Amino acid sequence: MNNREARMSGDRMSQAWDWLSTYPIHPHPELGRDGVVCPYMVKAIRRRYVTMAEFDASEGDQALMALARKLRAGVLERAEELGSDRLYLVGMAVPYGLPDTELKAMVGRVHAALKPEFVELGLMIGDFWPEHETIGLHNDDFRPFTSPIPLLGMRHITPADLPFFVKHEPVPAERLRLLSNFRRLFDGKLNAYWSDRLDEAESAAGQELARSRVAA
Repeated sequence: MNNREARMSGDRMSQAWDWLSTYPIHPHPELGRDGVVCPYMVKAIRRRYVTMAEFDASEGDQALMALARKLRAGVLERAEELGSDRLYLVGMAVPYGLPDTELKAMVGRVHAALKPEFVELGLMIGDFWPEHETIGLHNDDFRPFTSPIPLLGMRHITPADLPFFVKHEPVPAERLRLLSNFRRLFDGKLNAYWSDRLDEAESAAGQELARSRVAA
C-alpha cells in the first residue's frame, strides 16, 4: 500500500468509526419508536466488540466476499467465548479505492450473494451507503441504512430481528425460506410474543405465495 492508498484507507476507516460510534447509538427523530437506532451497538462499542477491516475494492467482489467470511469466522469463534454477550459482536468491512457509486454497487452485490448463507449460520449481514433506499421498520420515511460511505456489516440475529425478514423481503418464496431459517435458529427459544409473530409472518407469506401462483 502506497502513501496515497494508506491515507485513503485511513480516511475511510475514520469515517466509518465516527458514524458507527455516533449514529446508531443515539435516538433519531424519524425512527418511529423510542430509544436509539440500534440498541445492540451501544454495548458493542462500550465493550469493544466491534471489528473493522479495511478493503481495497480494486480486488473485486470475490475478495470482499472472502473478507466478509473471514470476519464472520472471527465473530463465530469469539462468540464461543462470550456466551450471551455474543449478541453484541459486530464485524464491518470498510471498502475504499473506487468511486462511491462503484463501492455501493459492490457492497450491494456482495450483500445479496452472502445473505442466505449468513442467515443460515445465525448472522445478519447489512449493506450501508449514502441515501440508502430501504425504509425503516417503524416509519416508512426513515432510512436506517444510510451511512456516509458504503459499508458491509454483520452481527448475530436476535428474535427482535424478525420484522427485518418480513418487511424487507418482498418475494414471498424467499421470505418463507428466511423465516424457516429463523424458526430453526430459535427453535424452542422464542417467547409467546415472537412465536406468535413468526406464525403470523409464515402464514401471510404462504398465502401471498399461493395467490401469486394462482395469478400466474
